[in-house]
Amino acid sequence: MVVAQFAQMLGGADEARVAAVVRGLGELRGAACEAEDVARAAAYLASDDAKYVSGHNLVVDGGFTSYKHLPIPQPHD
Repeated sequence: MVVAQFAQMLGGADEARVAAVVRGLGELRGAACEAEDVARAAAYLASDDAKYVSGHNLVVDGGFTSYKHLPIPQPHD
């Protein structure tokens, strides 16, 4: 997820702070998804290089969603 949109989803949290948290999580430590990363994936899918790619959910998140632990307090029942 692009940091700006993630910050908005968190109630307008400070983007710099959200970016620092995101960069410390996931498989690509020190990196965060930028809008250009998503644009490059879309350009690939629209190109002839992807002519045999179909029916696939291309996740552009640097492994963020494959990392299962987020240091966020869980709601109590």
